[in-house]
Amino acid sequence: MAEAHRGAFLIWTRDYATGVRTIDGDHQVLFAMVNALHEVVRRGDQPENLASLFRRLNHYVERHFAREEQLMARANYPELQAHGERHRKLEARLNEMLADYEAAPADYDAAALLAFLKDWLTQHVLKSDMDYVPYVNEAGLEG
Repeated sequence: MAEAHRGAFLIWTRDYATGVRTIDGDHQVLFAMVNALHEVVRRGDQPENLASLFRRLNHYVERHFAREEQLMARANYPELQAHGERHRKLEARLNEMLADYEAAPADYDAAALLAFLKDWLTQHVLKSDMDYVPYVNEAGLEG
C-alpha cells in the first residue's frame, strides 16, 4: 500500500497494523483523511473544503473510537477506561481546533493542525492501540 501513496503526508505501513481487521481498516481511512486534509492545505483550496474535510474527520474519529472501545470491552481490556479518556481528550481537542478554524479560517495554522494529526495518529496507533491487541487476540475477536 505504501507504493500507492508516494509523496503522501502519512504512509500506512505494516508497522501500524494491529492485525484486527476492522481497526486496521479504520486506521487506514484515518490516514487517508489526514492525507486529504494535507492535500487541501497544500493546494490552498477554499476554506469550506478544509472545514468540510475537518468535520468529516472528526465524525469518523468519533465512530472509530466507539468501535474500538466496544472491541476493547468485549476483550475485557483492563485499561479501557484510561484509553477511553484519551479518546475523549482527543475528541475535545479536535472539536476545539475545528471551532478555532471555523471562527477564523484565514488566521488558522493549518500546518500545526497537520503536525498534530500526524503525531497523534502515528503515536496513538503505534503505542496505545498496540497495547490492547493481545487482549483482543486472546479473546478470539476479529473486530
